[in-house]
Amino acid sequence: GRNNNFNLLRLLAAFFIAYYHCYFMALGPEMDEKVYVGLYELSQIALNFFFITSGFLIALSFTRRSSLLSYFVARVLRLIPGIFVLSLLICFVMGPLVTGVSLGSYFSSLDTWAYVPLTTALQPDRTLPGVFTNNLNPHEIDAALWTLRYEMICYVGLAALGMLGLLTDRVKFGFVTLGVLLVFLCITFLTNLRDIAAINHLVHFGLSFYIGTLAFVYKDKIPLHWLIAVVLAVCALLMYIYLPRSIAEPFIILATAYLVFWLAYVPRGFLLEFNKLGDYSYGVYIYHYPIEQLLMQYIGGFTPLTLFLIALPLSLICAVISWTLIEKPSLALLPRMKRAAVAQPS
Repeated sequence: GRNNNFNLLRLLAAFFIAYYHCYFMALGPEMDEKVYVGLYELSQIALNFFFITSGFLIALSFTRRSSLLSYFVARVLRLIPGIFVLSLLICFVMGPLVTGVSLGSYFSSLDTWAYVPLTTALQPDRTLPGVFTNNLNPHEIDAALWTLRYEMICYVGLAALGMLGLLTDRVKFGFVTLGVLLVFLCITFLTNLRDIAAINHLVHFGLSFYIGTLAFVYKDKIPLHWLIAVVLAVCALLMYIYLPRSIAEPFIILATAYLVFWLAYVPRGFLLEFNKLGDYSYGVYIYHYPIEQLLMQYIGGFTPLTLFLIALPLSLICAVISWTLIEKPSLALLPRMKRAAVAQPS
């Protein structure tokens, strides 16, 4: 049902990712290695959260769609319009204002004109001439977008599972799960493929997404109890401390998933009122990085916490505007497109 806390939890996870990036912005190379490792591990849990919830909710979305085309159109309408408008603002509003090169050089560069289409196509590792060249994280404009390409890959994988009828057949899905686990173990322990960053991210995020989908398939068989959540969390923590990361990884993701679903469905009352506001997590996620870079360029000298406290309300304002004017209207296009298609004479 829709009476859950996913919107609130996703927003809090986006806040943490924004806070995590403030350390890079404010400290750069001077960041303590222990601080970096701790924050990195926590950021991975926050990203796992996004992929776990996506695996669950997107599986639900697939089962409600009338066609594969409808499913992919819905996914594109959720991701792409917000990024497209953001990339336009970055390239043609922010870029000319902050660039260290002349406007002639800025607009004559191929990088400038390639920025919007490539970023919209989920290739966000783009630079703009003279933009943020002197920051502690030079040239990076919106590095937070890099996870979205893996999100889209997971959407394609889920569509394949759905087209094979596996989302509604628990027995077959169970066998597929054994196969997924076998592939994970082989890649992780019998090859060096995870030394390649792209493959490592795909395996890690793919496993998180798959566990979310697994929870959807068996959703009415999974008990939600605080004691189970505590036991899983403690076991995952002990595994993280005493076992190699490669062994502890799936158990940490599994414990995270259970805690996510407990927090999403068990706490009730006033928390559910947050759903009346809107889904602002995506906007915070895509806007916080350039806002933090802007603050570092024009003011600088922040501690991570101070930067976060200033950047967060600005990011949230952008997120509210993005949801209200771009994301929500874009999502409303799909039912309108369906009605228009039905109204067309045969």
